[in-house]
Amino acid sequence: MKSRLLFYYKIIAMLALFVLSRFVRHSIYLIFSLGVAFITVDTLALCSLSPILSTLQNISAAVFTLAGIWIAYSYPEAISAYTNPDKVILASGDETKRIENLVLIILTSAFVIIGILIFNMSVVLLQPLDYVQEHKSIFKLLAVTSVVYLAVIQVVAILTVMFTNIQFVNELHKKNTENLANKDL
Repeated sequence: MKSRLLFYYKIIAMLALFVLSRFVRHSIYLIFSLGVAFITVDTLALCSLSPILSTLQNISAAVFTLAGIWIAYSYPEAISAYTNPDKVILASGDETKRIENLVLIILTSAFVIIGILIFNMSVVLLQPLDYVQEHKSIFKLLAVTSVVYLAVIQVVAILTVMFTNIQFVNELHKKNTENLANKDL
């Protein structure tokens, strides 16, 4: 029992450190999302968020799947850490950063999917409540802010995938050029 509590404590501590390391960036995303929501809330109907949420769900699922496949295919030694932690081979600095980026992309996409689920459940469960109807403008502002925030973090994840791919291709070209230069010598 004590070892299980220690395990959960370590997970919570790592999660807290992760959140703190991303706090400033996500604060900026939230402020941006709130600004967009504040500007558009009066002219926007909640039903118009539905296609955005649907598209966001599809993109998140695709990115989640593709990043997972990329990790499994490109870094099988990273996957083996789950089955046998004693046989983990540490990757080089560039590879470690690339794996970290891919894992963060997977986590971001999972968070977006969970956020969409919570949003949809909240709309169904909370919308009929009298308190929500009395403060409809505030809840509408929160709804638009939430959707914009989820979209922003998913766009950042997609851009990170693109940037990581460009870096990977550049490294391949660099290694290819070095190999050609070494053959010529």
